[in-house]
Amino acid sequence: MGRQKGKRSEERELTTRLAMTEAGLSFTPMQVKPRLRLILGGIAVFTGVPLLVLVGVWLALLASRAQLDGRASVPGLTAPVVVERDAQGIPLIQATNRTDLAFAVGFVHAQERFFQMDLMRRNSAGELAALLGGALANYDGQMRRHQLPATADQAMATLPDRHRAVLEAYATGVNAGLDSLKVRPPEYLLLRQKPRPWRPRDSLLVGMLMFERLQDSSGFEDRRRALLAEVLPPAALAFIDPDGSPWDTPLDAKQLPSIPLPGPEVLQFATNRPAQVARSSWESPLIPGSNNWGVDGSVSARGGAIIANDMHLDLGLPNIWYRVSARWLDQTSQRRRFDGVTLPGTPLFIVGSNGEIAWGFTNGTLDTTDLISLELDPANTRRYRTPDGWQTMEEVVDVIEVANGDPLANVFNRTIWGPVIGTNHLGEHQALRWVAHLSEATNLQLLELESASDVDAALKLAPTCGIPVQNLLVGDRQGALAWTLIGRLPRRIGFDGRTPVSWADGRCRWEGWLRPEEHPQVRGARLWTANNRISGQSNYLTTGPYQTDLGARARQIRDALQALVKPDETALFNLFRDDRALFLDRWQKLMLQTLVRGAAGTNGTAWTELKREVANWGGRAATNSVGYRLVRAFRFKTGDLFFEPLTDLCQRTGSDLPVDSARWEGPLWSCLTERPAHLLNSRFASYDGLLATAIDAVLADLQAQNLTLAKATWGQRNMVKIQHPLSRALPKLADWLDVLPTPLPGDDHMPRVQGVRFGPSERLVVSPGQEAQGFLQMPGGQSGHFLSPFYRSEHVAWETATPTPLLPGLPRYRLVLAP
Repeated sequence: MGRQKGKRSEERELTTRLAMTEAGLSFTPMQVKPRLRLILGGIAVFTGVPLLVLVGVWLALLASRAQLDGRASVPGLTAPVVVERDAQGIPLIQATNRTDLAFAVGFVHAQERFFQMDLMRRNSAGELAALLGGALANYDGQMRRHQLPATADQAMATLPDRHRAVLEAYATGVNAGLDSLKVRPPEYLLLRQKPRPWRPRDSLLVGMLMFERLQDSSGFEDRRRALLAEVLPPAALAFIDPDGSPWDTPLDAKQLPSIPLPGPEVLQFATNRPAQVARSSWESPLIPGSNNWGVDGSVSARGGAIIANDMHLDLGLPNIWYRVSARWLDQTSQRRRFDGVTLPGTPLFIVGSNGEIAWGFTNGTLDTTDLISLELDPANTRRYRTPDGWQTMEEVVDVIEVANGDPLANVFNRTIWGPVIGTNHLGEHQALRWVAHLSEATNLQLLELESASDVDAALKLAPTCGIPVQNLLVGDRQGALAWTLIGRLPRRIGFDGRTPVSWADGRCRWEGWLRPEEHPQVRGARLWTANNRISGQSNYLTTGPYQTDLGARARQIRDALQALVKPDETALFNLFRDDRALFLDRWQKLMLQTLVRGAAGTNGTAWTELKREVANWGGRAATNSVGYRLVRAFRFKTGDLFFEPLTDLCQRTGSDLPVDSARWEGPLWSCLTERPAHLLNSRFASYDGLLATAIDAVLADLQAQNLTLAKATWGQRNMVKIQHPLSRALPKLADWLDVLPTPLPGDDHMPRVQGVRFGPSERLVVSPGQEAQGFLQMPGGQSGHFLSPFYRSEHVAWETATPTPLLPGLPRYRLVLAP
């Protein structure tokens, strides 16, 4: 009897788990009613109001959810639009023209994601403090130096009429969607704020935020290279900070020449004994990137090209993308379609398929920012030299509004080239030139990709699109496949952009944009990009690749792709799951050799246990692997110790050594292999001693965290935390705004990229014309409302990398928007 009762209890718990998963809610062993009491109790703690008021608050929260069914009469449409959603909340939107479609996309974006959109436009404009408080005022001040709202206004003025009409229809739809909510979104209830109406230029600000997230908006890379150039002679700099990597996997197979070891007459680490153990600076955070790969019709199972894409970004709830399937008529009454993801805040279709072509993006990792060394007038340091003589810096004074606080004055200086961002470690003033400062860099040309009929049309269009520079991989239903750079690239005159230079005499400058024919292209049967160096062509190299990925991830994708025979969509999707640690294989062997040689040392017992775990590491970034975590940490500790003399040199200038982990792997491994005595850190008598110390440092780190080896798994380290922005400030909200922290496999130098707060923001596989066989998934779900059934509805599939259909399922909800 007791056993049967326990079984029924397990069945009820399983039923509850399934129901909550279907509703998009994370499950804990508490039942639904206790959870509701917890939520209401939490509100009571925060507000101290009676239960009757709590019930009113709860009803208000429910009323702030999106309208899913029925009919809504809204101003701004020319004809009715039908929005059908499936059980996951994925809409199929059917409209009679593109402007009505833009209106409807704006309507559903606002009802499901308005707070997210608001944060993005405010981020670009430097207006977060006005909504979220004074803690963000300093960040607002930094963003205001770029004056992106003024640039957005300039870009708006140059838009073609058709593009402006789409943008205006979208803004009208956003405001109609917001006004149609019975209660404003819950974040505004908590913040005691009212949403501000959406304006057409706000969509351009949202697009500009992607420039900030994907590019260098501070001149960091120029400073990094300049610092290294100061402390290293040219031959040593070429070795320590190379342009390429032995792991490079370019599409055209053009490898850059390897850089030989500098001799003792060029660089001596052995004579530079660090004054102290330098701060560890070699384990850099993951750089926003992505993967894409594809096969053409000669390789694929059904004769059309197939594209796979996963864009890597910081993860949060809601996810940055919003899924949409759309059907409409163009200006010639031709039927059009799109299936893929949109960016809430804009009417643009980002990646997906239009039935004729399919496309995906990875970050281009190209240099679109330059620092300019200012030549100041000694008699008046507000004056700086230009090709047209002395100019006086413009002092910009504005006010940062602060929620529940006093306004703050914000003051900065501008030059004709861009804002003055401060001084370097030598006290030299510098200005910043960034493509996002130029209105020509932002436009809505991506709208034209919706009607591109083949690869040739997409390649012609790509250089004119005003988005952050991306690697565009595109295939068509006829079977063609190609890569190019999409987005605007500056033309540098007189310098290569790698270090700060003076523009005072006009010999160094930007002069317009690269012409479309100067954008490199590659066509092929199997293509891939993974933020690596894509090509060895001169027209690619002169665009300034920087912060490119090491190339190991691209190589692993290339080799897996080449092994496929007549692959279909499922075969290409399976590559997303590849967590093999091929890049770390040689590091595992090196660590194991070091452990075998030194197992009888002072840490003999601990080393014996380490040896067992490293020997049985499994060769994957698996959640249960202790050995993977140890090998990964060993690599970084070895880098810390080897480069300690260089770190010390940089710190003596008053600056820390800027990190570029993709660049140090090559020189580090060369030295560990050839073991030149003059490049050995003088704290060590041998390279074996350095490696042994690195292993001891790994052990010390675990001990500092009170971790036994058995508990020091990769999953314990790679515990993925995906949060709503408000729960970061108010942790007590995490139980109902976030997903439970979960250990996930994967890491950075493999196709399955996964970090604690970073990873694939979507996974897409599609062949144009075969969308019914395609796959698409993303973390979280469609809605940004924590009480929506779509808030977490797709998350389990994303965590497990289980393929889910690209197209919406059977309609469960139907909403008609009528003029």
